[in-house]
Amino acid sequence: MKSLNQSTVLNVIRLKEPISRAEIAKLTKLTPPTVSSLVSELIDQNLITEEQASSSKAGGRKPIMLRINYSAYYIIGVYAAAEVIRGIITTMDGKIMFDHRKDIHELPSKDEFMKLIIEIIHFILHQSKINKDSILGIGFAMHGLVNPDKGTAIFSPHLHLTDLPLKETIEEEFNIPVTVENDVRALAIGESWFGQGQGIPDFICLSVGRGIGSGIFIHNEIYQSSFHTAGEIGHTIIDVNGPKCQCGNNGCLEAYASESAILQRIVYEESNNPDSLLVHWLTDDKKELTIKLVFEAAKAGDPFAISVLTDAGRYLGIAAANMITLLKPSKLIVEGTIFEEGYFILDPFKEMIKKYTFNSSHEVIDVVCSSLGKTGMVLGAITLVLQKIFNPNN
Repeated sequence: MKSLNQSTVLNVIRLKEPISRAEIAKLTKLTPPTVSSLVSELIDQNLITEEQASSSKAGGRKPIMLRINYSAYYIIGVYAAAEVIRGIITTMDGKIMFDHRKDIHELPSKDEFMKLIIEIIHFILHQSKINKDSILGIGFAMHGLVNPDKGTAIFSPHLHLTDLPLKETIEEEFNIPVTVENDVRALAIGESWFGQGQGIPDFICLSVGRGIGSGIFIHNEIYQSSFHTAGEIGHTIIDVNGPKCQCGNNGCLEAYASESAILQRIVYEESNNPDSLLVHWLTDDKKELTIKLVFEAAKAGDPFAISVLTDAGRYLGIAAANMITLLKPSKLIVEGTIFEEGYFILDPFKEMIKKYTFNSSHEVIDVVCSSLGKTGMVLGAITLVLQKIFNPNN
């Protein structure tokens, strides 16, 4: 963006469109000539369009109204985790024009990972047939600890990689600005633009998959902390004598309630549950142990599967209750397959929140499932760029 004022005008148009120049001046406190000049520049850049209003409030000449031209430019978003890398290209309102995913079956080295990222972005550009000059930026949502200022992945525990120079390497290859953020914080930003967090100044996103993380939204901004590592709820300690976590510590929430932890507990305790339907499927029918299979067994009434899922839901609920008591958000947004598969996790999760959250009578905290799902991570990556265009102060 050429100036902060341009971004201010763009954001007002985005939030209030269609809107006149006079209304923009009132809302932004900018002078009418300044607004007129900024609007002319934005029209020249093809970022906004004009249309005549259908009516006039004063009964005189119909005013000229302004809208964002969302299809004029594009954004690339990339989400990288231990099991998948997903890339999309969207218009400026998040409409996906091309979507590509690459499953990871073997853990890559640092060089292999960076090469894979470059190949995927090249593939997206080639297949979408969108001119690189119309790409405003690349947003990157990365699993693990991230330094957004430097654009580096500090530590990715499930990939076993450290110090990945994401921003530097991608910008050098494509000559497009790159913004990097932790995947769950990106999810929270995505929820604030496109999902359950729209119009809400304070909420928490809790994401559960192979790992567990959270994104904390306070006063309309994502909270990072001075060290860029806020929200690592998966590595809060449940029991110091508990099982080993991927991070190296013992007894983390992630070692008790992540998808990986649920599957590990099934394997560890299956010999003690020989009559379990789930154990029968694994041993006699030679089915592959997946989180969906565990839920399938639970839905069929298998006590072993139900017990494991219930315990995971309780652990997650206690951890969430602690976060709610500490931060008092107005909404908790949960994301992950385990929340989508039914009540086995969600019911004990909500029960623990209700039981252990310290609330006064007037406090109402909604617990909802993400409407974006896993697409929220990569849409969050897109939103990292949108923030810089429309609201560079964040």
